[in-house]
Amino acid sequence: MTVGLKSFQTSTAGMSGFGAGTDQDIAELSKALEAGYQTGAGKTGGSALRVESLEASLKVITYTSSHIKFWKKIPKSPAYSTVEEYNQLVNYGGSQNPFVQEGELPQATDTSYARRVQLVKFLGTTREVTHQASLVHPAHGDLIALENQSGILWLLEQVERNLFSGDSSLSFDGEAEQWDGLDSLVDASQVLDLEGNSIQEADLEEAANEVIENFGFPTDIFLGTRTMSDLVKTFYPRERISLPAPQNGQVGNTIQTISTQAGVIEFNPDVFIRQNPTPPANATSANAPAALIQLVATSLAGTDGDHNKGAPAGDTNVSYVATACNRFGESAASPVQAAVTTISQANKDAGNHVVVTLTNAGSIGAFPPEYYRLYRSEAKLAAGVPADLSSYSLIAQVPCGDQAASGTTVYNDVNLTLPFTSTAYLGELTPSVLTFRQLMPMMKMDLAVLSPAYRWMILLYGTPILFAPKKWIRMINIGRLEVR
Repeated sequence: MTVGLKSFQTSTAGMSGFGAGTDQDIAELSKALEAGYQTGAGKTGGSALRVESLEASLKVITYTSSHIKFWKKIPKSPAYSTVEEYNQLVNYGGSQNPFVQEGELPQATDTSYARRVQLVKFLGTTREVTHQASLVHPAHGDLIALENQSGILWLLEQVERNLFSGDSSLSFDGEAEQWDGLDSLVDASQVLDLEGNSIQEADLEEAANEVIENFGFPTDIFLGTRTMSDLVKTFYPRERISLPAPQNGQVGNTIQTISTQAGVIEFNPDVFIRQNPTPPANATSANAPAALIQLVATSLAGTDGDHNKGAPAGDTNVSYVATACNRFGESAASPVQAAVTTISQANKDAGNHVVVTLTNAGSIGAFPPEYYRLYRSEAKLAAGVPADLSSYSLIAQVPCGDQAASGTTVYNDVNLTLPFTSTAYLGELTPSVLTFRQLMPMMKMDLAVLSPAYRWMILLYGTPILFAPKKWIRMINIGRLEVR
């Protein structure tokens, strides 16, 4: 009997008269019954039994195909060679006086023609999914299909951007890999400079008139979404609401087209047209050139500059940052210019430009620079040098003059492009004026299987051709509208 009592006392040690354990026992028991928030292989207790809930649909937080505007609208036509040639009828004759005397033979006039050439360019991306990954049960569908869709959208983004900003002149020797976008294709005389001001209805009328005076019929304008928003804001003071207001009434303006003396023009706000970018802190590719070691912009000379534009009156100060680029990517930013560049009011009035000298790294490596991207701060009265890279904005792309180590390239900043501004493009979007010649439409090409992985390329061969460069116009240096 004594032994049994002892056994009972041992088995009930730490228990109260109501059958509850110690506080620690209760805490452990409670913890084991909780679902908790643990994730992954480290789940214990009740968490190990909890089925995780994963949303069935993949949430896209970047751009989609609906954001691609210009590529969808530009007329497509087939190319039959890597070199596409076309003829232009420049004029129907000279500018001679057509009037003659009675019985006199009129002067002979001839039609003027010109042969032009555009080279087809090649774009692509390689995608890869391991064989093992293709065997698992994915959360959002076939992995190969998802990666293929992502590759197509990535390539379409590059196409969309370069249809505006591509520049085939950015090559050290020979032909650059990129095609010419509207920034390069539009005639140099077809530029409307807003000088840092926001876009207004009158600017659109002026741009449309420039196109029609060059015998075009403007149909479309492509502009940034911020620029479009600023234009809409200018209509707010003119907005009228009929009273009494309807129940659940709606206010605001949605603008789809604008009627000008040149005709009705459709707005195409494009999310890929943004204000001039800031320099990257790090290289965008492992094969990008080495960063520049020095950038000097101190001397002022010449009479072709316009530094009064977009700057306050008086002596103003700017500073520069630059990156080295090649076909693979862009280097990290150079050191911030050591001393500020002062542009006096006398320099502005004399039309001086700023002489910028860019110096390569001391060791070039296997991937030398082909061109540079030059960034500048806004012209201000303050003399300090901005240290933050966000204070600098792209103003020019400069072909490399010397690829050697410590080689230098000189660029004259005439203040054509203002920092932190954007561009809009207005013109006639018809096949006889603008087309995209496709040697091969976008396609998928499988690669050989050399490892347990599926690899394929997504490719596109083509080039935009602007048959009539004066039937489009670029509206540059568009600033922000400040509304309070």
